[in-house]
Amino acid sequence: MKLLTALTNFLAATNVAMAASLPLRIVSFNIRYAATSLNKNEKPWSDRRTGLINQLKSVTANATEAGAVSVLGLQEVLDAQLNDITNGLGSDVWAHFGFGRDDGKKKGEYNPIFYRTDVLEVLYSEQKWLSPTPDEVSFGWGAGSRRVSVIAVFEHIETGKRFIHANTHLDNVSSQARSEGIKVVLSRIRAVQEKYGPLGVTLTGDFNSEPGGDAYSTLEDSGYLIELWNSGAKRLGTNQLTYTGFSTTGKTRIDFVWFGPKGEDRYSAQQFEFLNNDIDGVFISDHRAVVADLTVL
Repeated sequence: MKLLTALTNFLAATNVAMAASLPLRIVSFNIRYAATSLNKNEKPWSDRRTGLINQLKSVTANATEAGAVSVLGLQEVLDAQLNDITNGLGSDVWAHFGFGRDDGKKKGEYNPIFYRTDVLEVLYSEQKWLSPTPDEVSFGWGAGSRRVSVIAVFEHIETGKRFIHANTHLDNVSSQARSEGIKVVLSRIRAVQEKYGPLGVTLTGDFNSEPGGDAYSTLEDSGYLIELWNSGAKRLGTNQLTYTGFSTTGKTRIDFVWFGPKGEDRYSAQQFEFLNNDIDGVFISDHRAVVADLTVL
């Protein structure tokens, strides 16, 4: 809670000093789908749900109090979980874009982008599949699961500031699917930029790829976006890993917030934190939420 308070205080100071800009809080969180066959130390969604939703509510409420706008990029969300999170955050003001990856409707996991309808207007949105046929429900390059890219163009209702947010979850089986998949994500961001830009871009996602790994390097080598860790932004807290399994030790950093375009100075990055996923003795997910504070310039 102290770390979240520190984030709020910083945002409040930033908002006063940069009234012409738009402070953002961007969250990337693989919430772990509601599994029926549980791993060691894993609790069912019914036990994880309250702690996870309360964490999201706290993160977004702190940002709102400081005058910042929150956008959530979630992964591994099943339809029932989507409804729980929407109702938990408040369906009167929170909405999402994104569909089930297995039929483009409600079947399979979603990669939803959540936003407040009283703060942001969606000017454009799309969901594409990470495959050679992105407009069709499809698998790509030996992937173990269908994978998607979800993109929205937002306009801040009060100031008119616009930005693009994208969210994805790359494959856990095929290295080629990860590398080619992130190319599809990047190509779709560029296509949206061509029509609505030039605008700032944020990208959230579980890459299933560590820094220096296949998809991470593919995106980094493109020179288009900057990963927050490498931006000079302040890292709060002691957590350095985002995927822990249902354990307090290990395993790796595969969940990211990227921003850009690089070299265009459309954002300033202030700070970020990997939140605890062990809440009152219950692992709310096998991943930690990545919370990033940036400002649209």
